[in-house]
Amino acid sequence: MKSQKNKNIYTLAIDTSCDDTAVAILKNDRVLANIVSSQIDIHKEWGGVVPNLAKREHQKMIDGCIALALKRSGLKGISKIDVFAVTHGPGLAPALEVGVAKVKELALENDRPLIAVNHMEGHALSVFLKNKFGKYYSGLKRYSEKHDFPFLALCISGGHTEIVLVEDFGKYKIIGQTLDDAAGEAFDKIARMLGLGYPGGAVISKFAEGKNKNTYALPRPMQHSKDLDFSFSGLKTACLYQTNDLKKQLSEKDFAKIIPDYCASVQEAIIDSLIGKTIKAVKKIQPKMLVTGGGVIANKPLRARLRKEMKSLKIPVYFPASQFCQDNAAMIGLVAYMKYLRKETVEDIPALQRKPSITIEA
Repeated sequence: MKSQKNKNIYTLAIDTSCDDTAVAILKNDRVLANIVSSQIDIHKEWGGVVPNLAKREHQKMIDGCIALALKRSGLKGISKIDVFAVTHGPGLAPALEVGVAKVKELALENDRPLIAVNHMEGHALSVFLKNKFGKYYSGLKRYSEKHDFPFLALCISGGHTEIVLVEDFGKYKIIGQTLDDAAGEAFDKIARMLGLGYPGGAVISKFAEGKNKNTYALPRPMQHSKDLDFSFSGLKTACLYQTNDLKKQLSEKDFAKIIPDYCASVQEAIIDSLIGKTIKAVKKIQPKMLVTGGGVIANKPLRARLRKEMKSLKIPVYFPASQFCQDNAAMIGLVAYMKYLRKETVEDIPALQRKPSITIEA
């Protein structure tokens, strides 16, 4: 293997775990190019991601995304890439298949090592991404592996809600997770009930801006349980019954008028649930810091609450730049670089398979 001390490592990473075709190129831990082709408009009319449609779109867009990433990186061709990386799970099986197949093809054609990356590890470590000048996007001012472990990672995406104990890079333990729907799924399903479209988190957050978050009483499931797990199915069910009752009581025009306050109430209930268990985890573990990742972390009121609560507990908290909250390949490239330095490459490239249900602990 090439010397890691004296040579820069260029990584081309691909993520096709859900509905974004993402390709990134990194120089060590620095992002040179980060391309994301969104499929939101395709899946919007269905109210959620349709796996086979996602697969078809990935197949259509992936070569163009690779070409654009190479162009924006400033590298003169794919021969300059030292290592290829791909998300092999978790995610939608048909979607994952596209990225895995393409990276296997690239690694074999170019006789380069391949690294398989867990998508949730990417979210957990996305705050450690740097720009091309070596500055952390997240505002992290310093980082010393010797002094800053253990820390906690709060990962909140469309399909996952987890609190992860990070004892070292590559060494993770899930200490709290959703027992049913993830927070992102709850946003999507409730938005669908209200007839607001997809993706639910962004649209509910938009409607909720400046509105009364205390208008409607909604449950905060499991807030008084002693464990660190989450549950959002009870909130979803409560919203279903409540919105059905409101639709019976109100005209269509009047129901539309209450939607902004209802969205604010829903958002506050989800944020309360997330904050409550995070505070419990921090008090129990006493981590050196809290890092965050995943699409729901882009929610501004959630960030504000986390900053406030962690400040009172004297725990530093860091957030990814907005472009790295949603699914992206830069975070996959970062994890791949770390794994490359630990010599964790795929030994049998043709045998690599997608793993849709893999956990961060694997």
